[in-house]
Amino acid sequence: MSRLFLHFYLFISLVLVGVGWTVERIWQETQSQVPPWVLLVADNLAAQLSTQPVSQAKFSSALPANVLPAGSILWSETELAALEAGQVVPLFTKDQVFFYAMQQGELWQLGPADLTDSAVPSYWFSLLFLGLLAVAVWLWLWPVARDIQQLRQQISAPSGVATVPVRSFIAPIALSFEQMRQQIQRLLGLQREMTQAVSHELRTPLARLSFALELSALPQNEKQLMINDVKELEQLVDEMLDYARLESTQPQLKMQQVDLSELLQNLVEKLSPLPGTAIELDIISRCVYVCDGHYLERAVQNLLVNAKRFAQKKVALRLRAGTNAIEIMVEDDGPGIAPEQRAEILKPFVRLDPSRQKGFGGFGLGLAIVCRVLEWHKASIEVGESRWGGASFLIKLPSEQSPDGRIQH
Repeated sequence: MSRLFLHFYLFISLVLVGVGWTVERIWQETQSQVPPWVLLVADNLAAQLSTQPVSQAKFSSALPANVLPAGSILWSETELAALEAGQVVPLFTKDQVFFYAMQQGELWQLGPADLTDSAVPSYWFSLLFLGLLAVAVWLWLWPVARDIQQLRQQISAPSGVATVPVRSFIAPIALSFEQMRQQIQRLLGLQREMTQAVSHELRTPLARLSFALELSALPQNEKQLMINDVKELEQLVDEMLDYARLESTQPQLKMQQVDLSELLQNLVEKLSPLPGTAIELDIISRCVYVCDGHYLERAVQNLLVNAKRFAQKKVALRLRAGTNAIEIMVEDDGPGIAPEQRAEILKPFVRLDPSRQKGFGGFGLGLAIVCRVLEWHKASIEVGESRWGGASFLIKLPSEQSPDGRIQH
């Protein structure tokens, strides 16, 4: 970063000096140049004096004229030679010009004539300075902006490798991004390996416990409680392994045309034997969407299982196809989710207070798996309040209309 700051500071300093000097030189050149009309007037007056003597009264109608002593002005050799040759010599002050001519041994002074109208306005030089400065800054910033855009595209790509040319101004930043990416990947890899290792290692002692409990002579009620605890641990291990597998990398999705109406209807029939409230189905007759049907069904299933677990009397599943998105909503009449907890509930291993009760179960991974599946499909999920005061989960699948009128991804 210090390299980038130093380079920009030196560049701006040199540009200011260079552009300022250039504009000043141009201004001096324009000020030192004789306006063309002055030379034309001088030639015209010289032509008049060469043809016939001109009286002071005749000159006064065009330019004020005065007769000066011949030695009143100290002339250079070139100017004196010009006067003796009958030419008219202009002399300039700050804003005016006087014309001098030798007529019959007398020095005639004609003028003054105003020069302010012929001068270049000063604001043009200010605009020139700002324009040159803007061009110089653009030439410096364009490679930086190009490299930043390239870096952004590389980070957004699946590979995520952040590389820019070595001579780029943001090369140190790109190197820091790459080191950070590699470190994050190592940490995530260690987390996944630890989760999988712990989960696999837990399977063997859990199997021994389950077998030992079946053969034990404990009272039936105590034995059943311990068996339930072992089954709960086995479910946790299975869900952790499942989540670790989904979190490790994006699988090869089998993207194909799926009739979402049929998929949701079959899912409701599959979940109907589970304990809890029956699911009210409100779907359109046909909605074909290009997706991975297996994983999308898994996501909706997790939402429905949670809704059946918390609902009192009502669970509803709705499917609507809009212009920009296909909406799948799952809602219930349960206790609902507080607004400040709606973002947290989608994170892994996050459970709200009601779900910590023994009867509710759950390990805080179901909604995390839903978010992962929707991320693969570039979809989104919104947590809100249902029409009965419970929780609602709205899935929005991006859609576009195919030529045959079907909704596709």
